[in-house]
Amino acid sequence: MTPRTALALLLAMCASARAAEPSPDARAALPGPEHGKASTCDATPVEPGSVEVEVGYAPTWDDRAAAGAAGGEAASTHGFTAALTYGALPDVDLRVSAGFASAHDPARGGADGSGPTRAAGVTDAHLGARWRFLHRPGAALEVAVAAEVVVPVGARSSATAIGLTQDHWSARAALVATKDLGPLTASAEIALGAPFAGDAHGLRSTAQANCAAGWQLAPWLQPELELNYGLGHALGGDAHVLAATAGVVAPFGAGQRVVAAVQQGLWALHATPATAGILAFKTAL
Repeated sequence: MTPRTALALLLAMCASARAAEPSPDARAALPGPEHGKASTCDATPVEPGSVEVEVGYAPTWDDRAAAGAAGGEAASTHGFTAALTYGALPDVDLRVSAGFASAHDPARGGADGSGPTRAAGVTDAHLGARWRFLHRPGAALEVAVAAEVVVPVGARSSATAIGLTQDHWSARAALVATKDLGPLTASAEIALGAPFAGDAHGLRSTAQANCAAGWQLAPWLQPELELNYGLGHALGGDAHVLAATAGVVAPFGAGQRVVAAVQQGLWALHATPATAGILAFKTAL
């Protein structure tokens, strides 16, 4: 199954679930919608004293041939992550994540193909915090700020392997909001980031804008759609990427959920569109 076929199947799944929408009385009996989405941050922190563990798998295909780039052959990465989030205070949680990846990038071998094109090893670590400074239960509205630091501990490039690290320290700050309208839940995120130590290879700053909406059709099923935009400001020119994400969020049990989604690059400038799969499992301890 190709990535684009997977995206079409997910969209068909969402359309089929929408056709089976419950009656107004049944919707009123549903629990509140799940706020977590595939690629867009939400404003709901972990409860004080609670711990959440999330593991995920994210394969990515960077199709240079489709973009008309030199070299033509697609690059791919298979990334695995594990994250722990702790509710430190009311409205404040802390998060740490780390990962492992294997990558293949034929273009990194150089014109004669003599250089390394593969790698496998640890990836960079992420340290984050989220503070919900506005919570209006009556209006089903939450607003928070989220901050994150990337620690470049990933495997570095060598004579035999390509790198799995960004090679520099960076910081990111985001303003996120989550709003519920009955079974409909929506989140929006605006973020700015910048390197502050190490070799950023000409990168000056980054910006992101994400928006997501989900419809809680049943306690165990929430189809969701997202638009994801990223900007990288660098010395060699700005890179723009616009992508769409379609998937499902499946809550079950107490504090558990599965997220499955496909993200497809729609447009890019000075960058290569990519297709990615997202599969994650979260549980509360």
